[in-house]
Amino acid sequence: MRSLIALGIAVLALTSCSISTELRDTPNPPFAISKHEDHTPLLVFSHQHHTGLVLPRKALEKELPELTSELTGDWLEFGWGDEGFYRSEEVTLPLAFRAMAYPTPGVMHIATSSRPLHHDYSYTPAHLFHLTDEQKDILVRRIALQFSRDEKGRLQPLGHGRYGESRFYRARERFFFPKTCNAWTASHLRAIGYKVHAITAPGLFQELDALTKEEAAVYIQFTSNSLTFSKTTDRVQLSQTLTQRNQ
Repeated sequence: MRSLIALGIAVLALTSCSISTELRDTPNPPFAISKHEDHTPLLVFSHQHHTGLVLPRKALEKELPELTSELTGDWLEFGWGDEGFYRSEEVTLPLAFRAMAYPTPGVMHIATSSRPLHHDYSYTPAHLFHLTDEQKDILVRRIALQFSRDEKGRLQPLGHGRYGESRFYRARERFFFPKTCNAWTASHLRAIGYKVHAITAPGLFQELDALTKEEAAVYIQFTSNSLTFSKTTDRVQLSQTLTQRNQ
């Protein structure tokens, strides 16, 4: 019985990382990017149960020149997950059991587009945040480290992605329960100051909704060159704090 319960939980968690095309009932309004030109936009999206991150391509040119020279749209969308689940058209019990039983290969899925974000994510649950330079640098470095490289330091492409202009790449980290694709997204958001911990897309977006209602208040305290978290300021005050620290 316990093994069946464990398997059921694993199937639910892993299924939550499969791609879905289900849309929202109403579209998102245009995202207010031009009002924050001194910050880097970060879009957190959810394709029903699968979440990921979108950044401007130019923000990644230094850390990921190979990627940004191949995928040349204005925006790059990043997702991570179990290779079998992510690349499969159908979620099956053998795939779920394999990913639950032992660590499995992970993949990065990268999509690109030059259209305005509210066109590509018009019916997709999404939240837009505006990152300071330090938040951007931390996030970009973390994303760059997600890719596996060969003995010559090159990225390892795995072929075309799931939709549009997109690619799969071998990831450094292996997938293991309960580290889901949504836990992956949440871990990157925590690294830049957002207190989110959910491992499911609905749970993560409930936490993001709460952050948005509080004007995306962040919890941040500086110790040497790293970040730890305690309640302080909202995004604007955080930007001022980082500017003063770097002067």
